[in-house]
Amino acid sequence: MKKILKNYYSQVGILFASVFCMNFTSKVVYCALLFTFLTFILNSIANGHGHRKATTSILLSTTTSFGLLYHKQYCIAGKPIGGLIGTSLFAILVAGYIGFKLFLKLKARYSFVVSNFISLLLAALVDHLIMALFFIKEFPIDKVCLIFYKETTYTTFFTCVVCLCLAAILYVKVVYSNIKSLYIFRPLPSK
Repeated sequence: MKKILKNYYSQVGILFASVFCMNFTSKVVYCALLFTFLTFILNSIANGHGHRKATTSILLSTTTSFGLLYHKQYCIAGKPIGGLIGTSLFAILVAGYIGFKLFLKLKARYSFVVSNFISLLLAALVDHLIMALFFIKEFPIDKVCLIFYKETTYTTFFTCVVCLCLAAILYVKVVYSNIKSLYIFRPLPSK
């Protein structure tokens, strides 16, 4: 399992699936979940394989998704909205790039979990601002503010959950290695 998660092509596949599926849901909660997931995967690619492969990954995922979804008609509340998929993919591209570049800068100073938390939140804010600017021409400002609020709230919640799970996994890993090292160097009592 560890080899699969560290495999670059597996990570790119998961990233592409997240980007592609983002434009098949109109529920804000699912969009926030997928965005948090894809940004975390992008940070993992940047951490394990460098910024060039992370840049290539996000470019490949967004351009391939754009090519596959170019003629898809997207509707919200029964109203077709032209240009939403292109804007959504552009927002993912810009926010993902800003997020993983910030993650790489923060990683030198802070822990892996804190760097992920800050970069996920900033990337989400950038994505939501770009989408809010697009929605201003489609909806009244109060509805745009409500969408922005919901997206930001859900993304913050999912970011907290991801980072708490990550912190718990890293803590358990340290405890397990400490317990394992105690039994390796200490002989078992004889009868």
